[in-house]
Amino acid sequence: MINLKTYNIQNLTLTHNLLSSFIIKFWNDIFAPLNNKKTHLMLMVTVEFNNSDENLGHRTLGHLRKVNFTDKDLFINYLTERLGQLTESYKSNVIKNITFSYIVKEGVAAPSDRKLLSDFTNKNVTTHGFNNYKLPISMLPSDFGSILMTEINDTCVKYLVTNNGKQFMIEKSLDGLVNKVTILGPSDLQWIDTKIDGGFKREIGKSTIYFVDGEIVLRKQQLPAKSFRRGNQDKKINI
Repeated sequence: MINLKTYNIQNLTLTHNLLSSFIIKFWNDIFAPLNNKKTHLMLMVTVEFNNSDENLGHRTLGHLRKVNFTDKDLFINYLTERLGQLTESYKSNVIKNITFSYIVKEGVAAPSDRKLLSDFTNKNVTTHGFNNYKLPISMLPSDFGSILMTEINDTCVKYLVTNNGKQFMIEKSLDGLVNKVTILGPSDLQWIDTKIDGGFKREIGKSTIYFVDGEIVLRKQQLPAKSFRRGNQDKKINI
């Protein structure tokens, strides 16, 4: 389950010191009350800009990372280093709030996950497998391939996208929250992507897959079940 903790920044610009103070506050408010020796978090931080004229909206400060309770300083260093590499928009426009999206996981994160806290490179679009297809983990039509056509109507924006011989028809709702995607051709594979807090969910086949920052964080699947059979009625009652 994806949890959210949002703090109001009161229209300040985002500095290293301000960011560090809110990470420490999150650690004290959320992480400390957990059984920190037996759990870790999958954690990502986003900010919401207050300047609507810039069309900045919500922006992610760093990628989804696994952190132990003892990794507070490592996570602070990771995000402050990332902040130094981001555009001036983050440091020159006022921020409305900062949100920590997190998932509580059992056990301690492996030492190899600590190395990811030193990785400041941008991720390429990742994919996941379904019925021998590699599908982009994204809701952006441009991440599916080259856009051949765009058509706007009363209910949605339609995109025709091509990639390595496959063609995708993407119908994006006008509010940008829902995509209906079809792979054109014999397979006629269809699915629906819906934005959720911190990521999006993909309803495909009998599965519902939840993604955060290009990673699968939860997968639900409908399993077949035998129907109930009516039993024989015993008309003889023994007293």
